[in-house]
Amino acid sequence: MTEKPLAFLSLIKTLEAAVGHKTKYALLEPFPCTTVEGNKPAYVAIQNAAKTIARHVELSDLMFVISVTAQDPSIAGHIELRYGEPSVFVEISNSICAYKDAVLATLCHEVSHKFLHVNGIRHGNLQTEQEFLTDVAAVYLGMGKIMLNGCECQSSDTKSEGNKTVTTTRTLRTGYISRECFAFVYRLICAMRRIPPAQFLAGLSAPAKQAVSECEQLYGEWFRSDYHSPKEIEKLCTDLRGALEDGQAKLAARDYTLRHAGEFINELQASVRDSHKPLVKADRRILEFQTPNHNPHLRFLGCIETRETVNELIAQSNNQAENGRLNSQQLQTLAENSHSSDYEIVECPVDQTKLRVPSGRKRLRVICTVCKYKFIASTEKSHAAPQAANRPRSGLLKSLKAALGRR
Repeated sequence: MTEKPLAFLSLIKTLEAAVGHKTKYALLEPFPCTTVEGNKPAYVAIQNAAKTIARHVELSDLMFVISVTAQDPSIAGHIELRYGEPSVFVEISNSICAYKDAVLATLCHEVSHKFLHVNGIRHGNLQTEQEFLTDVAAVYLGMGKIMLNGCECQSSDTKSEGNKTVTTTRTLRTGYISRECFAFVYRLICAMRRIPPAQFLAGLSAPAKQAVSECEQLYGEWFRSDYHSPKEIEKLCTDLRGALEDGQAKLAARDYTLRHAGEFINELQASVRDSHKPLVKADRRILEFQTPNHNPHLRFLGCIETRETVNELIAQSNNQAENGRLNSQQLQTLAENSHSSDYEIVECPVDQTKLRVPSGRKRLRVICTVCKYKFIASTEKSHAAPQAANRPRSGLLKSLKAALGRR
């Protein structure tokens, strides 16, 4: 199914919120309808079919006037939507009259257009978006069987050409969503309304039943009847909350390591700054030596003194940097090397509010005092080192080693 299931669920929710309180849940069973008489459209029968559909969606106070005309090949039907008029004019394409199921599906679609119009229900700013909603509305209003049967119709012609028999199959598609999508919407609405299988499968054509069956296999979790049970709803919420907190716990462990690694790195940065102090002195000694001195003996002694002093300062700087160098063992135990305290400061993942929390907790439930987001924080040391030891060094830590002077 190319469209996202949640998009169809959203459209069904829109309809339920708008007209669920006044919509009957009865399914309109497919009914006989003669659409062609003597190679001409059966106007009276088609008109009566439209009346039956209008009565089903409780639009009996309107008169649907159906005409059959030539339409663009991509258009099966067209409706004029005007407020305050008892007559509703609908045109259907003469090219679909040979397909009874397609005619009924087209009439259901156009009547659903008027239902949405009367109730002021729209979806999106594009006409295509409204057409998608109309297809879903036709199923929602109980005409899912007719839409499933008529959204895709086939006819075959067999001709003899010499010694060969040639069969040509023509497929006519009506509606704006595929049969697969119609099956999903139909099955979801039937699950929502607790319609049993014997009832929602009756009257479907073989291809329509196949589409529903395939939909069951792919999206069975969407049609669970136990979601009507308060106990199952409570269990679902508990399970989802557990999954959410598991995800938060994983992030909390990472946050713990990064938080304490940050403290460790701050100390290393301070060490790097201290390592520059001897180099600053060395730079000054070089500048002092470069001051003109006309005494050749002092210049000679100054060369040796400057050389030894500067080399000693450089060695002192290197020793300080070496003591602060990151090694692989330290990288694996950054969090373990952090200072101990009775509390820690963590940040809310949503708005970065700083929160004081007790230390030594692996799964600490925290509520942000500002945005009220509930999340899991970790302030326990024991889990940090084993996780890091089994992982390769990250690119970030390699970059840190390079930045801190490893040669």
